[in-house]
Amino acid sequence: MRLLAAAGVLFTCVVVVRAQNPEPRIWQGVYTTAQAERGKTSFNSSCLRCHGDKLQGNTAPALSGDRFFTTWGSEPIASLFAKIRDTMPPNFGTSIDDQTKLDIVAYILQTNGYPGGPGELTQNGNDLATAQILKKGEQALVQNFSLVQTVGCLGRGPDNTWVLTRTSDPLVTRDDAPSAQSLASAATRPLGTRTFRLLSAKPFSPESHQGHKMEARGLIYTEAGDERLTLTSLRMAGNCTE
Repeated sequence: MRLLAAAGVLFTCVVVVRAQNPEPRIWQGVYTTAQAERGKTSFNSSCLRCHGDKLQGNTAPALSGDRFFTTWGSEPIASLFAKIRDTMPPNFGTSIDDQTKLDIVAYILQTNGYPGGPGELTQNGNDLATAQILKKGEQALVQNFSLVQTVGCLGRGPDNTWVLTRTSDPLVTRDDAPSAQSLASAATRPLGTRTFRLLSAKPFSPESHQGHKMEARGLIYTEAGDERLTLTSLRMAGNCTE
């Protein structure tokens, strides 16, 4: 009986550990194989001569391997999509609609080893805005004093402080300020339910952005009843609507 009880405790511990470290969403399948096949066809007709037939790079940067992860690692898929949507292909007289570009993103993910799933990657779905580009086995662990990015609604707090309300769950980032593509993806990211007290907000002129949807980056500290961000960046990403 003692052995069975011990086994039960061990099983419980294993379950807890697994629950705390779920497979990152991008490794659960965020696009379909058919979508990636469409993307491959479009890539080969519009992108191949610059990025190479295996996405290894030619006159343009590689979209696979180490270069891909160096550029896009830890970013949400939306940052990659925004870059392709807003700047590709450059000056070749080729017009590609946004859905086709999203299919190309699916092909890029497939080429980098990410598995397909039952549903397509869509412009309005949560996966585009929140699924992070992570290597196999890598966890985006949000620990205290991690550098993170999030979006929320800027407002005044008690005692002349500033708070970010309706904040989405923070994502680990490597950059203390957003690129143009990251800021564009923040505009589409859903709001959440958390509230963070903002430290070092004054240099970012928060008075001019009260009530706006903001992309915030900074060092996170969180414990029961106290969630804070020491800001490294605070940029407008849209308007907050009820």
